Amino acid sequence: MGKQLGGINGPFVGRVGNAVGYMWRGQWCVRALPREFHDAKTDKQLEQRELFKASVGFAGRLKDILRIGFELPALKVHKTVCNYFLMVNKGRFVMDGETLVADYEHLRLSEGPVAPVAFTGVHEGTLPQEIILDFEKNPEHRNCNGNDRVYVAAINASRCEAVLSLPVYRRMGSITLTLPSYWENDEVHLYGFVQDNAGRCSESIYINFIGVKGCERTNVSDENDENYENYESHENYESYGNPGVERNGAGRGGGKGGGGDGN
Repeated sequence: MGKQLGGINGPFVGRVGNAVGYMWRGQWCVRALPREFHDAKTDKQLEQRELFKASVGFAGRLKDILRIGFELPALKVHKTVCNYFLMVNKGRFVMDGETLVADYEHLRLSEGPVAPVAFTGVHEGTLPQEIILDFEKNPEHRNCNGNDRVYVAAINASRCEAVLSLPVYRRMGSITLTLPSYWENDEVHLYGFVQDNAGRCSESIYINFIGVKGCERTNVSDENDENYENYESHENYESYGNPGVERNGAGRGGGKGGGGDGN
C-alpha cells in the first residue's frame, strides 16, 4: 500500500495499483510494475548476474577514488560514481569461474576535459615501500593551472586492495606514494589523473605495473613491450576478488602554496 505525501497532488511512496512511487537522487519518480517477468535462469543469465554482482563489489571498493575521478560526469547523467565507472569500463571485466577478472591496462578511473600530465619515471623513495613518480606537468601544451591537483592510485590485484595518494600541485613535477608495508614483493598497478579547482578531472593514465621491491625501474611507456619488459609472465587480465581502498595515510608529498603558472 502506498502513502500519499503533501496532499492529494503531492508525491507518493509505495505501490498504488500498477504504479510504484519512490525517491531517486532527490527526485520523486513513478514507475509501472512489469506485466510479466521471465526468469529462465539459463547458464548465460546466471553468469551475467554473477559478473554484475562481482563488478558492483569491485566498484564499491574503489569508491574513494571514483568520487574524485567520476563525480561530475556521473552527476550529469544522474548516475552514482560506481554505476558510471561500470558504464565506462564495460567489457573490461569477465568471470573466470567464480573470480572476477579485470583488464587493468585499459581500466579507467577518471574522466574529464582537464589537461593530463605525463609520467616519466618511477623510483624508490627514502622510506620503505615509498615510491616517487616524476611527471611532465603539461606535455600537450594545453591551457592548465599550476595549482591543478595530481593523484596517483595503486591497485594490488593479488591482495585485492587499492590506495590513493594525497594530491600534489601540477607545478611540483613529482608525487610520492607510500604503499602498505605488507605489500612487500607484490606487484601493483599504477594510475594517475589530474583534478582542477572546479572539480573537473583528466582521463586517467595507466602508468605501469611494478614490483614493490622493484621500484628502481624508470621505464614508463605506452608501448606494451616496454611496459612488460621484465614481467614476461604478466597478462593484461588478472584476478581481482574483493578489493579494498585505503585513503588515510596512503600518500605523501602534498604541497602547500598558491598561484598558478599558467602551464
